[in-house]
Amino acid sequence: MKKTRVLIADDSEKLISALQVQLEVHGFDVITCTDAYMALAHAQKQRPDVMILDIRMPAGNGFSVLERMRKLPELRGIPVIYITGDQSSSLDFQAEQLGACGLIHKPISFPILLQMIDSAVQRVFRQDADSREPLEEHIFNISADPNPSEIPGVKL
Repeated sequence: MKKTRVLIADDSEKLISALQVQLEVHGFDVITCTDAYMALAHAQKQRPDVMILDIRMPAGNGFSVLERMRKLPELRGIPVIYITGDQSSSLDFQAEQLGACGLIHKPISFPILLQMIDSAVQRVFRQDADSREPLEEHIFNISADPNPSEIPGVKL
């Protein structure tokens, strides 16, 4: 059985490392990068099943990555989940307008992230394999508990 491939792009190497370990323990194949440019490059080369993008990172931002992906037929249908430390409600609105599956505020609740990944992958699974057009439903407004965690940015 094929493992679900998840691409994580965040400028915090500690967060990436913590998420990578947890996702791999749960059977995911994980690709990591630390900026927007590499996120798009890795997506084109490795075609992940779902992407987890920080909104604010070097060489662009998570929004610009999704905008570019929507212009590339081979990447158009890959679901995107945003993560951010910014609590601004305008980011939720902007992410939803771009067609993201959802947004999680840091510190990240790992069970909620797993639920969002599963829902995003199931959405794609229900799509016509040839269309790769994003569905209009979203898994939105799921926020983590504001309590800090032992691993910066991740609440297990």
